Amino acid sequence: MAASDEERTDSSVTRIDKEQIGDIMDLVGGDGPWQRWIFVVILLCSVPDGNHNMVMSFFAPNLDHWCARPPDVNISIEEWKTLAIPPNDQHCSRYKFINFSHLQEVSDRNITDKPTIPCDSWEYDDSVYVSTLLSKFNMVCDKEWLVSISKSVFIAGYFVSNSLFGYLSDKFGRKPVIALSDTVAVVASIICAFSISYPMFLVCRFFIAAGVMGTDTAAFVLLMEIIGPKYRSIYGMGSHFGWDIGYLVLPGLAWLLRDWFKMQIVITLPCVLLLSSWWLLPESPRWLLAHGKTDEALNTLMKAAKRNGYYSEDTEAKLKAMISRTTKELESNDASGNVLQLFKPGLWKNTLIVFFLWGVNAFVYYGISFNTNEFAGDPFINFAVCAVIEIPSYIVTYFVIQSQGRRNPLAISLVAAGISCLLIYPVPKDPWWISSALYLIGKFCITASFSIIYIFTVELFPTTVRNAGLGAASINGQIGSILAPFVRELGKATHPVVPPVIFGVLAATGGGLVLLLPETNNCIVPETVEDATEVRF
Repeated sequence: MAASDEERTDSSVTRIDKEQIGDIMDLVGGDGPWQRWIFVVILLCSVPDGNHNMVMSFFAPNLDHWCARPPDVNISIEEWKTLAIPPNDQHCSRYKFINFSHLQEVSDRNITDKPTIPCDSWEYDDSVYVSTLLSKFNMVCDKEWLVSISKSVFIAGYFVSNSLFGYLSDKFGRKPVIALSDTVAVVASIICAFSISYPMFLVCRFFIAAGVMGTDTAAFVLLMEIIGPKYRSIYGMGSHFGWDIGYLVLPGLAWLLRDWFKMQIVITLPCVLLLSSWWLLPESPRWLLAHGKTDEALNTLMKAAKRNGYYSEDTEAKLKAMISRTTKELESNDASGNVLQLFKPGLWKNTLIVFFLWGVNAFVYYGISFNTNEFAGDPFINFAVCAVIEIPSYIVTYFVIQSQGRRNPLAISLVAAGISCLLIYPVPKDPWWISSALYLIGKFCITASFSIIYIFTVELFPTTVRNAGLGAASINGQIGSILAPFVRELGKATHPVVPPVIFGVLAATGGGLVLLLPETNNCIVPETVEDATEVRF
């Protein structure tokens, strides 16, 4: 802070203590036109994440496929399947014939004892999709695992984003990182549409993931830092609707376009529009204060006060008083965003629990989401239902955490999600709607838990390492995301009861550990590590 700023601060205002002033955003209006406009922009920052994260369900859907007919065989698909495709392996092999010209002369009586060979090319059912990654790169049979590799590579992009952009955001500011990471997403997304090989597609997906996650995370932290304590929950919950918008539009786009290339181009457009955020968003005043940029912080806060109708003759003096006090508190602290500060005495327990909760939330969330293809019925409708169920979850959760705080609702939602998982296996499969209802209840509860943990994490971690801490917590979430599909494979190799038991037990354990964390509802956001260690139950 410049010396002249401190000298100009009125002495009577300087004596206002922390309780009299409260949170710095309350002085300029914790919820007003200034915050609402920024919220709209930040809401759009989450749309690309929902788009690109979930789109592989339509890029590589479950398609019927079979060995391709040789060019010199002029018969219908049904005839070919009847004569050349063995009934016990309808997708990856065909009968071996010496002379295809005599294929139609082969009788049903002697065909089954003929040797089979693996397919060297495939034909695909195009009644639903015109073009997919499966048909473009033949990711079927012994190459089916490539679809899972794509998901893992995407998550790896999240890893890099959370580590790199989280650090850069705390070091250089929220606004520059939003612009940088979105630019990465735009370039990678455009190149991705023109991939000429699967490795090229994977590299592009990696950078898309890094870009959209960097944008989303930095934007969310910026939002939480400009909102007054009383309004953080509604804005925090509301920001997740951006993800759902991106999630929910996918089945409609897939139904209309039915072509992975066209879908990739369309979902690139939100990233392009977000390039304008550089001119639409301010830098976080909390970050500016934490890094000694007091004049810029004061300028931003004064604009907020005027836009929100909170400006008065003594507004500037009160802001300077709080800035002076906050700056003095920060002078002896490192504001470089070193995540290791979260493991200092008095804070390490909370940090470890939060990291575990992120892993459990992502593990169970994706574990449930990966099983939506088990539903009977139209794939577009099923996907849409699983996306829509998140919206009432956010709405209900908001009203609950307003009156009940963060800790207890988070614990209850995790335990409820765990119980739903545990009940999926023993309930009868017929009628089908019972198991489907349990899936949706589990999705509802784990979505609620995920939305709360975002807000809880931001309120627990101090400004100086908030983005780095949120990024590190997200890394643990991505570990859970990677492990979730392997648990499903474990169930196939052992027993179907294994996945729901693992999901259920971990979710319930997480619910219990939540009770060891302090409640943060309506508390002033900690600015320093020392502030965070003072938060009590």
